Amino acid sequence: MIGPVLPSPLTIGERILVHLSQYVQHYEAYVCPPEMAQSGIATCLGISRAHAAIELKRQMVAGRVTVRIAHVTGMPTRRKVYALTPRGLEIVRRVRERAFGRTVELVLPDGGAEAVPGARALEILRRHGVGEGRAVLLLLTRERIDVRAPGVRHPVPLRPHPPVRSPEMHASDAFRHAFVRPIAWQFEVVLGPPHAPPVPAAA
Repeated sequence: MIGPVLPSPLTIGERILVHLSQYVQHYEAYVCPPEMAQSGIATCLGISRAHAAIELKRQMVAGRVTVRIAHVTGMPTRRKVYALTPRGLEIVRRVRERAFGRTVELVLPDGGAEAVPGARALEILRRHGVGEGRAVLLLLTRERIDVRAPGVRHPVPLRPHPPVRSPEMHASDAFRHAFVRPIAWQFEVVLGPPHAPPVPAAA
């Protein structure tokens, strides 16, 4: 029998804390993995960068997360990287206890499914290449976990929404297309492209 629905949903803040708990060994490193930067956190958790920024700020105000500037693998400039404080680590410990108290249905590579207690499910997921933090998040957000699914080891990043264009922006584009571009084209035909030598006058 699958475990009951969680009494309280896992918040974005808790998800961020659990994610960062996987990088304790890098907290003082000279070069940090991209998963400790804001963009990496957002990608791993499948949330937008804006949402990640808001939640990180909240966790910092609450004293659960600290920030510093460091070199980040694969990035040309130094970036802000985030780490847990002792208060944040305590929150993670409580979240892990909630995960261990669950029972979920695991679908293994051979297609067989069985109800597995949280602690054993965590062990099985780690054996199949799922990071511990990711495994804890899966245990707390799903009733059924298929280890064959592509989004189990790494969540699929959200596609950014196209920017919302105002009526003024549409009107500006229409004006530029109808008037500015034709006139610019005529000038280019008569005067030549920018920085072109002047056309000699006819004899």
